[in-house]
Amino acid sequence: MRQNQSGSISTTDFFNAWNTEQNAYFSDELGKWQNRNNGKSGNNTGLIMNETIMTDLAAFTIPGSVTIASGVATKPSDFIYGLARRLDDGTSENLVTKINHGQIWYVNNDVIDPPSVTDGTYYIIEYEDYYKVLPDTATGDLLLDYIAQPVDVIWGYTWDAQNRKVYNAGLSIQPQWKTPTIIQITKRALTSFGVSYKDKDFENFGKANTATGDS
Repeated sequence: MRQNQSGSISTTDFFNAWNTEQNAYFSDELGKWQNRNNGKSGNNTGLIMNETIMTDLAAFTIPGSVTIASGVATKPSDFIYGLARRLDDGTSENLVTKINHGQIWYVNNDVIDPPSVTDGTYYIIEYEDYYKVLPDTATGDLLLDYIAQPVDVIWGYTWDAQNRKVYNAGLSIQPQWKTPTIIQITKRALTSFGVSYKDKDFENFGKANTATGDS
């Protein structure tokens, strides 16, 4: 790239662009571009209603477990989107009901199904980096199936005797995506550079993909 133009694109520049486009594509997959499942109006549904996208995101779908302490379960550091939650109290796994912040008072004062360790009735409220668990006396582990943030791709290298960069697999981090998706993200990344192509196919594809989310 740009070898016959003024200067060239470094590996660092390219993979910074690639990782930026990877995260943008990941965001699109999570729901930005997904079709509605409730008619012609309403919010976009996101990944939950799309098995193709769930398959594409399988590499980022993680079964995790976090310890509950003082009614708080801190999310994993790579947490992006929660798919399912269960509470393991040491003897059994229990259903956990996610509620919104406006329901806290009503749930705590519910005469039918209030939060209860004895009855195995648990609720959670989501915050930026943790879940609040009701009742506060809950102990054990919150089991999470979640979508994790993609790792940044790195082209690792060592220097040879002529002071040239030589690819090193041990220092590199590979994309987690399947090959067709890697190609799509690469095409997107290439459009951010002043790259000269033999024809406009790559550039036009990248622009259309970024604008519409179509693959």
